[in-house]
Amino acid sequence: MYFGDSMRKIAVVCEGSGGLEDIVASKFARAPKIVFVELEDEGRILDVKAIDNPGANAESGAAVKIIQTVIDEGAEAVVAPAFGPNAQAILDEVKVKGITVPAGTKVREAVEIAKRELGI
Repeated sequence: MYFGDSMRKIAVVCEGSGGLEDIVASKFARAPKIVFVELEDEGRILDVKAIDNPGANAESGAAVKIIQTVIDEGAEAVVAPAFGPNAQAILDEVKVKGITVPAGTKVREAVEIAKRELGI
């Protein structure tokens, strides 16, 4: 989904109010919040935005809802502790990279891991 413009965006599922000091949620599709971290091509953080996960309380289709939000926000990667087979298949289809880190990892550290995996 990255088109070579001057910024890149990573999504991280998180437990609390969002932000770089929050922690990675224990679940992907039903995480309470999603943090979007906008980066310069060189990796410097430009902006951090937290939103409620629309799939958190969904009766069904939670993975589809969160992935659609990630796409709508323009993120090229999403960070979570694990992705179910359906979620991974959708991510592969829409060319959004799923990056795994342990639940409880600080969002700031998760972003650094994602940057390394993306070659930023």
